[in-house]
Amino acid sequence: MAILLVEQYFDFARELADTFIVMDRGEVVLRGEGRGMDETAVRARLTV
Repeated sequence: MAILLVEQYFDFARELADTFIVMDRGEVVLRGEGRGMDETAVRARLTV
């Protein structure tokens, strides 16, 4: 079963995720295991 989570709280998302994928304009730019999620790399891809 897959669940898509869109979450604004990084720590919550990292703790919950087994794996993660970060997309930018439909392209995968980061992926990996939840515990290995690099906050700096993920936040660098976020825009408001």
